[in-house]
Amino acid sequence: MRYLYIALVIGLISSTAISLYLYVIEAFTGKQLFTLLLNIDFIYTPSESVPENVYQAFEYSLHVLVATLIVCVYLYIITKKKSLWERRMEIAGLLSFIAFLTYFPLTILAKTTTPAPTDLVAIFDWFIAHVIFFFNLYYLTEWMMNKVKVTKESS
Repeated sequence: MRYLYIALVIGLISSTAISLYLYVIEAFTGKQLFTLLLNIDFIYTPSESVPENVYQAFEYSLHVLVATLIVCVYLYIITKKKSLWERRMEIAGLLSFIAFLTYFPLTILAKTTTPAPTDLVAIFDWFIAHVIFFFNLYYLTEWMMNKVKVTKESS
């Protein structure tokens, strides 16, 4: 249960941090990176009867869920695979890099206006957003695991 608590808290904080960063980038540059982050139009496009704010809340909730699932995977790997306990930072970096790579399929699949798959500035901003995710994932997990007294011996 404590892992679920950790995953929910870190998933919410890290997804909010990356969302805020990309929202600010989109507001100042016009590059649709926040739109890309929350975009699921290639999976589901709501009918006209669904209010836009309800749909946006659904998109954000889905983003939080994905971040929480990434944290769950991270916690599982570092606590259940004892040989990987000492490689926590590398594993957080790898998971964050995999999340960064979603830029390419998301830009290709998007039906709305998003940056091009070859837009180097947008790719760099997306990368920085996932570096923010990495720092939240790794350091908040370290802090919370110390707070609830999780170590490699107790996991």
